[in-house]
Formats: sequence, structure tokens, C-alpha cells
Amino acid sequence: MSLYRYFASKKPLPTVITLEEYHFGDQFEVLPCRKNPPVAGGGQIQKPKIYKVRGNTNDTFLNQLVDYIKENVEEQNRVEFWSIWHSEKVPSKNIHRINPQQITIEDLQILNQNENCCIKFFPKNKK
Repeated sequence: MSLYRYFASKKPLPTVITLEEYHFGDQFEVLPCRKNPPVAGGGQIQKPKIYKVRGNTNDTFLNQLVDYIKENVEEQNRVEFWSIWHSEKVPSKNIHRINPQQITIEDLQILNQNENCCIKFFPKNKK
């Protein structure tokens, strides 16, 4: 069983590969997904632009992920971040709404719980 992480958006997002010089081999990657939508998403990812996110969920990765989100995710774009075991569903209790400009590492701690989750980036008071 494999865990996959994706950004899904209606508009293009920038791709990035960052090599952390203090942790050789540890990397943060956002790459275009070749299959649209990916089979691993269990049929839940519906947005046309999908990017695979790679890296270990240590503090360095989470800091880079927060920076990427704050720099590249605008709330009007309704970007989603999926963390999902191959072909499984995300339960509704694991779908969270977060304003991308206010995101913190603590908001992303669910990624370390090995649960299927989806974070939707737009203000919490909008649906």
C-alpha cells in the first residue's frame, strides 16, 4: 500500500524541486501528475490540474510545504491538497478547510498521522 500526496487546482501551479543542503537526499518536490486524475486518488480528485507532492513529512518538508502554499496558493483558486492511500476514500471528518495565507505547520500535522485526508485551501467560512 502506498501513500500519495497531490495538489489539485483549476489553474496551473508552479512546479518545484528543492534539495535541502543540510539533509542530503531529502527533497521537496511538486511535479505535474502524468495521469489526470491519478488512479491512486480513489476517484475523489476532480480538478483538472494535478501535481504530485513528494518528500518526507519532517519539519524541513513541512516548512517548505507551508512556504510553497503561502507563495503559490491563492484562496480564490480553491486548491486542494490530498494525502491518500492508494485508491482509498477520504472520510468527511478528515476534510479540512484552511485559509492558505494563514497556514502553519500545526495545520499540516495530520500528514504525520498516516490517515487519508484532504485540505481545501480557502477561507473556512466559505463552502
